[in-house]
Amino acid sequence: MLATPDNGIAAAIYGACTAKVKVADGKTVEITEETNYPFEESIRFTINSAEGVTFPFYLRIPAWTEKPSVEINGTPVNVILETGKYVRIERKWQKGDKVTLNVPMKLSQSVWHVNQDSRSINYGPLTFSLKIKEDYKPVSSTETAIGDSKWQKNADSSKWPTYEIYPGSDWNYGLVIDDKIPLTENFKVVVKAWPADNFPFTVNSVPLEIKARGRKVIGWDFDQYGLTGELPIKENLRFESNTEDILLIPMGAARLRISAFPIQNTSL
Repeated sequence: MLATPDNGIAAAIYGACTAKVKVADGKTVEITEETNYPFEESIRFTINSAEGVTFPFYLRIPAWTEKPSVEINGTPVNVILETGKYVRIERKWQKGDKVTLNVPMKLSQSVWHVNQDSRSINYGPLTFSLKIKEDYKPVSSTETAIGDSKWQKNADSSKWPTYEIYPGSDWNYGLVIDDKIPLTENFKVVVKAWPADNFPFTVNSVPLEIKARGRKVIGWDFDQYGLTGELPIKENLRFESNTEDILLIPMGAARLRISAFPIQNTSL
């Protein structure tokens, strides 16, 4: 929550929180935000104050959404919502008023012309990566620490473990896409249960997945340094004949990331 020059409040970055703020002529207001954004489309605010108070409440409308809407106490608000901008709602707010912002999510793709015309798949604000099994290998925290980490001699490094993470499943996939049909027919968004530990940013707990089709890229492997090789030159791309069902997860939940995919366009 941010204060605004006109003695209001702006919800700029969405996430569950509670904020006590002073608005208008210095009156204290508590605003509670409930949401699992960016994994859901609904962002809900409850406004509480000791008495009615008039101030402007700003909501950021993401640039990627289509047909967003705002409700106050369950009633649609007749305001113009421009994507990529803020909407300003000024009224006399009463204790317990509820504001709901809905930002419908959709599939989209980014094309990276400077990287062999590879593509990334997005859903709402999230960019997705290949779901890769992660194998954790413990290594010495002190021996692998960078020079300025300043480990104390008596520090218990077991409390600050260090791991190297290796792929436990194949990663060298390109996406099989038919550009003649909508993205919604090439990919399927799967919404899963919210994790019990309330931490969604892991391979196994992330509550959103995208089902896709892929084929392994021939010759795309680790380089001489043990790192992921550069994408093959697009004119030389070769794919295995077998098409497999693969899963994509939000990039923030993946420690090993393939997010710019070579493409086999079946419509050509």
